[in-house]
Amino acid sequence: MKVIGLSECGGPEVLRPFELPDPHPGTQEVLVRVHAAGVNPVDAMLRSGQLQQLYQGQTPPFVPGMESPARSRRS
Repeated sequence: MKVIGLSECGGPEVLRPFELPDPHPGTQEVLVRVHAAGVNPVDAMLRSGQLQQLYQGQTPPFVPGMESPARSRRS
């Protein structure tokens, strides 16, 4: 899966393309195909490091895009 993400905090220059493994939903989950993701203030705060406490213990890269129109897919 191709994404734009960040592995460190900073300005817009820290955003770069990443290739991530395709997700596989669990029994109580659904897989959605995201066609576009809006960039909003929360995404800018994540990128700049202001929301690091929300992502403690998670491994980068982080993929911004808290809001996105999507279509569900069968798993």
